[in-house]
Amino acid sequence: MRAVPEIAVAFLGDVVGVPGRRAVAHAAGVLRERHGVRVVIANGENARHGSGISPDNYRELRRAAGGAVDAVTLGDHCFRERGILPLLAEPGEPISRPANLAAAAPGKRIIRLAPPSSPPLYVLTVLGRLFMTLHPDSPFAAIDRELTLIPEPDAVVIVEVHAEATSEKQAVAWHCLGRWSSPGAARVVAVVGTHTHVQTSDARVLDRRLAAMTDLGMCGPHRSVIGRSVSAVLEAMVNQGPAHLDVASDDVRAQGCVITIDTGDGRATAISAFDIPTPD
Repeated sequence: MRAVPEIAVAFLGDVVGVPGRRAVAHAAGVLRERHGVRVVIANGENARHGSGISPDNYRELRRAAGGAVDAVTLGDHCFRERGILPLLAEPGEPISRPANLAAAAPGKRIIRLAPPSSPPLYVLTVLGRLFMTLHPDSPFAAIDRELTLIPEPDAVVIVEVHAEATSEKQAVAWHCLGRWSSPGAARVVAVVGTHTHVQTSDARVLDRRLAAMTDLGMCGPHRSVIGRSVSAVLEAMVNQGPAHLDVASDDVRAQGCVITIDTGDGRATAISAFDIPTPD
């Protein structure tokens, strides 16, 4: 009986500010050493003071002492820090913006990774359209377009849906499952959600092929309101007064999931959530 050529991939939820970057540096090492993870991906769009990402933030994630992040994805704040634009345009840098922005928007739409002794792994992010401040193109059409542009038929693809609505994230997963058996095409093996910063408990493998999870959660301070100071958020919400929503600092944890992929058959075999505390 042949050995199954499996690879474990970790995808970390939204990285929020300094605490989030510290959480990722610790968790990446734990995931590699204790869980056999070979590829680590993180959504870094809140890495700079809770909104956007700078070149220094990106390099910090990529060179984390505990275990470097292999790829960084972005969401609706992808252009908040304009200094990141040259890195987004650089072909050799594994950082991308959402694929369903305007065709003329700067930056790469997809990331290609080449794990040793494994088929290529592509990472693709789309923005949701429900309740979002940006007005992106159809995430479904963008996924279909990008899949047709992947040249390797044995490639596996992870799709990230950066969106508010759970229904939209689930719909994208079912859409990608419907494309799973397309002949001669790269296969989507996982669809994971980000943006809401609250980890969901619905990690599952659809039809024994595609791993899905509505939201990965957040890397950052969990004694907070989705990463922001509790007192500042209450001032803004309860009193409707002006408040600077500082990033909080306590109960720092990294959340996300580990996806196990059978690269020989192009399918996910398992997905499990994690919640890793960060030492003080």
